[in-house]
Amino acid sequence: MLTDLDRAIQVETHFDPTLRRIDGWPLLRTNRFLASFSYDDLQADAQAAWLDHAFDLGRKAYVTEFARLTQSTRLALEARHGFDDLAMKLSSCFARSPAPEALPASAYRVPDNYNSAARVLGLYPVTALVASGFIARYRQEMTMRYLAGRATRFDRQIVYEGPDATSSSKPLPLPLPTDRLGVPQLSNEEWDALFRRFAPQVIVEQRSDADRIGTPVRDPEDRIQIDPARPTVFTFPSYTRLGSRNLLQLNYALWFPERPPERRLDLYAGELSGVLWRVTLDHELRPVLYDSIHQCGCYHKLFLPAGSRIDLEGINGERPLVFALSPNLSDDRGLRLRLEGGTHYIIDVAEAFPATSAERYVLEDYAFQLQLPGAGTGAESAQSLFGPTGVVQQSRRPERFFFWPLGVSSAGAMRQHGLHAIAFVGRRHFDDPDLLMTLGFAFDPR
Repeated sequence: MLTDLDRAIQVETHFDPTLRRIDGWPLLRTNRFLASFSYDDLQADAQAAWLDHAFDLGRKAYVTEFARLTQSTRLALEARHGFDDLAMKLSSCFARSPAPEALPASAYRVPDNYNSAARVLGLYPVTALVASGFIARYRQEMTMRYLAGRATRFDRQIVYEGPDATSSSKPLPLPLPTDRLGVPQLSNEEWDALFRRFAPQVIVEQRSDADRIGTPVRDPEDRIQIDPARPTVFTFPSYTRLGSRNLLQLNYALWFPERPPERRLDLYAGELSGVLWRVTLDHELRPVLYDSIHQCGCYHKLFLPAGSRIDLEGINGERPLVFALSPNLSDDRGLRLRLEGGTHYIIDVAEAFPATSAERYVLEDYAFQLQLPGAGTGAESAQSLFGPTGVVQQSRRPERFFFWPLGVSSAGAMRQHGLHAIAFVGRRHFDDPDLLMTLGFAFDPR
């Protein structure tokens, strides 16, 4: 069955480019967090937990990839192998599968998102020095925009608010249960409650129609459009490591139709624009860090609540932008983000406030974007927003012609989570489980 399924996926669609498939173990896949554990060094019960996580990634990916097959292919596979629910069929297979006695790290390691060959051809040691000057100017400009942001008044704006969180206000039991890997275990309902509780209030300056949050859809020409009539924020959970503790992270992804040009030749302008907002929670489910990138991986910004700190001097390579938040922020609900029109830069993060007039956005599972239906009833199959490489080709920017020597493929293009390189100088990934330790992050326990 898996052989037939794999063959169909290879012919009609593609495997998830953000996950590592393990040779000889098709039910298992890994991401950067899971691959950070050394399978062979784990005790038997921890290995079992590792396999459960790897299978969960594989099962969810297969279900999404299966949904992208043509209807005739799906029906043929179901009839040939006797199932009507692929997830249940895969679970049955996994339950009967033997556990691997050993797995070398090379079998499940996730490759980084830098093109080493491009860095060699582009004389990286030289271009990195040139880029450092550019990055210093960028840091200065972004810092000035943010420091002036609170005083900046928008002539026109839209306030977007998430779903009402009061129905999900039941407190989660603490301490959270963990598996043998130390990974917190939450039900789908508990994840949903957390995403609702910390959903941000988003205020966007309205300079043009490009400044309205929407939902990605495929038009009759099979191009991606952002439908502003359906404001949506896509969510997915993740984990990070700090010392011996694994912390929860809540990720919120939002889309705009484009980044309009600000001048005649604007390297950063192009179709589609997006922001990814992340909330890192401590063991008592209180925010200890907020950070964000644009959906191309650029503009990594960290926002520190009281008691959290970053060791900037100890960071190797490119430094992120770090801003201290007000010490009086509430730690039990989402914050207010103010976004500049056109660029969609976050220029202020503060306490959310009751809005007299606001548009509601809905929270949707991130996987929705990986199986977008076609326009009209005659569409043959779903497709991923991000395509086979995980990069939205439609969103490519002119900057890619200038930054390729730094090893970031198609710099400026929007891409799937798990593929975000967030530094031009050095190597750093948004989903690196050791990112907080790399940045010298620490917080005061409460």
